[in-house]
Amino acid sequence: MSLPSLPEIEHADWPSLKRWASELGLNPKGRSAVVRMRILDHVRRRMRAEPWRAGPEHIAPILTRLGFPEAAAHLWESTIRLDAPSPWVGLGSAHLAAGALEEAAKTFDRAAQMGDAVAHLHRAETFAAAGAYRSAVEACDAYLAARPGDLRGLASKAAYLARGGWADEAAAVLREVLQGRPDVRELWRGLGNVLLRSGRHEAAAEAYHEAVRAAASDVDAWVNLGTARLLGSRHREAVGAYREALEMDPTRAEALSNLGVAYLKAGQVKSAIVNLERAAKHLETPQILLNLAHACEAAKLRRGAREAYERALRLEPRALEARKGRVRLAPRIRAERSTAPKRRPGKRTKPAIRRAERRNPRRGVRRRKPSGRIPRQAGRGKSTRRR
Repeated sequence: MSLPSLPEIEHADWPSLKRWASELGLNPKGRSAVVRMRILDHVRRRMRAEPWRAGPEHIAPILTRLGFPEAAAHLWESTIRLDAPSPWVGLGSAHLAAGALEEAAKTFDRAAQMGDAVAHLHRAETFAAAGAYRSAVEACDAYLAARPGDLRGLASKAAYLARGGWADEAAAVLREVLQGRPDVRELWRGLGNVLLRSGRHEAAAEAYHEAVRAAASDVDAWVNLGTARLLGSRHREAVGAYREALEMDPTRAEALSNLGVAYLKAGQVKSAIVNLERAAKHLETPQILLNLAHACEAAKLRRGAREAYERALRLEPRALEARKGRVRLAPRIRAERSTAPKRRPGKRTKPAIRRAERRNPRRGVRRRKPSGRIPRQAGRGKSTRRR
């Protein structure tokens, strides 16, 4: 026999239930609710499960991530209900991805009014995209009022404070969180980033050191620790931090480049050139090539420095520093000799004769001896000589 559908079983009368139970080999005795449950369980076990199909609420987030926020917004609008805040949050995310900040803020406000606390964090992201970091911090405070001590809310608040230029307030928030959770390495790294951007290199190095203590295999923490020590003029310690990072990831181009700069600052030019060339092989960027050119110049390798500047200009033709370096290291060309005719060494010009007379008027100027010939007189055809 064919199995009855679930709605038919739910609304069937007592005789039909008894007949189905007998046909299916089930016990037809008992109260009607019990018999109905027996039949329902049997049908559910034997029914073929319907294949899952993605609905609009599943397709819309994928479209937003793929870069089609307008299509995602249309799908979210078809799923919106007055008693569910999730579609409103999805619609706001689509508006935010499309750049419609005002519409996104209104949509997130609606979701927050319906009781979704996470919508406050989305509102904070919208304010930050518009450059209103103070409003973003206030939205984070609204989220923390609903969920006190939440790590995500505190980290977002510290990030927006740092982006707004309030580094001390951001560091204070992170330190407050770290008092209760000192083993979270992400918080130590976040604190180090805030301190490093504000120019407090020593404090940033201490924060990164705590991150390394919490997780010794954190390559990013070792690289950041080396950067903080390098900016704080602690070159030898920076070399040690970069070496630790490269032991775990030998192909890390950023660590190789910074290690070369640290060696250059420490006066070890050959080691600097070796590491910078390795970095350029793994990742050729204008900054790495400029560092390599500076190291070659320090080693008085004009040809290598000039080639590095040329490679940097191929990647970034407007790099002013590379242009200046190429001009500075251009091959020297001898000045062309003057094509003016030289004076004969024995012949003196009139100005030279006058200058000689002014220097020694008694000496005078040598004159030619008379040749003994009588100048030709006018009106005579031949010259006469004295006898």
